[in-house]
Amino acid sequence: MEWATSFFGRLMKSDSSSSTSSTPWFAVDSTEPLLTFVDVPPELTVRDLNKATRSFSAARLIGRGHNVTVYKAVLPSGTAAAAKVLGTPPSGAWSMCWCSRCSSKAAVCKKLAPPPPSGAWTASHDAFLRQQVSVLSMLRHDNLVRLLGYTIAPDLRVLLFEFATAGTLHDILHGPRGEPEQCSSASRPAVTLSWAQRRQIALDVARGLQYLHEAAAVSHWGVRSTNVLLFEGLRAKIGSYDVFEQLPRPGEQGGDTLVAKRTLVPTCGYLPLEYLMTGLRVPRKADVYSFGVVLLELLTGRKPIDMDNHKLVTWAIPLVRKGEVEQWIDPKLGTQYPPAGALMLARIAEQCLHQCPRSRPSMGAVAQMISDIVRD
Repeated sequence: MEWATSFFGRLMKSDSSSSTSSTPWFAVDSTEPLLTFVDVPPELTVRDLNKATRSFSAARLIGRGHNVTVYKAVLPSGTAAAAKVLGTPPSGAWSMCWCSRCSSKAAVCKKLAPPPPSGAWTASHDAFLRQQVSVLSMLRHDNLVRLLGYTIAPDLRVLLFEFATAGTLHDILHGPRGEPEQCSSASRPAVTLSWAQRRQIALDVARGLQYLHEAAAVSHWGVRSTNVLLFEGLRAKIGSYDVFEQLPRPGEQGGDTLVAKRTLVPTCGYLPLEYLMTGLRVPRKADVYSFGVVLLELLTGRKPIDMDNHKLVTWAIPLVRKGEVEQWIDPKLGTQYPPAGALMLARIAEQCLHQCPRSRPSMGAVAQMISDIVRD
């Protein structure tokens, strides 16, 4: 498991260098250490998990994602969690989808499905899953959804993450997924994000991605508004960060070279041109592009692709270049925003959306630019 040794080594190097230098190797504003060596979170018994989810009752069903079913759980400590029941591991592959593509506030499916079957799991898969738990336990940042516990049993495998009390950015901007565009006003988002809240969410997401890119040296693989989870005070954390399907195995390329680790789950409107044309991705730079789309969502209140198949990027960027803020800013903001600040954020998004991957800024640079705007 050379990849695991290498990954832990990067974290250890980052931690030691930040403690011995006046300028930390990786520095962002955070209320807790960027890398904290902690014990593995508790392993719950099946009995504990059944109690926490009311035996996976329909009332606790949150949603379904790629090879995963998600329930709301209440841990013995009283903490709410999103219990992500893993399905069967991909055939012939070490890696597995461990994280929901849904959120804690996704529209609840009315049909209850039993936990996914686990007949294809092997002892090797379970051993690798335990290694994943160990790695996840070390990823600590204010803007990453945290692992709270897990269960690995012969017929059930579950990872428990923080529960997003305010839902997802997508739900607040566009309404719960699965609703038609012409839904009633009663079912539309109850929260209208202020300008200050939008700036802060943009900064939170940028810092979370900066941490993944620079401290853990991995990409997210699925940056989009459904994976931006909102908590108390509408502070944002990134969920579904896909660490394990991309760590280098012996003989594989890494760094900033073009690699194709797997076929991505379709994410309409968020994928960069180089992936759409070739199926290849530039590690981390694809995340920067996707972040640019999310930033445009925050500014305009529009979806990446609308019902008429119009792309947000194609519509917004020409207007941004003209400086015509009032033509693309979210009308729900009214006049309660600074035009100069809005244009600065939009131009950061434009940089992130550059067609050439290597011309896009790093997430560290993006976080710093947004931080400067937030402080103004």
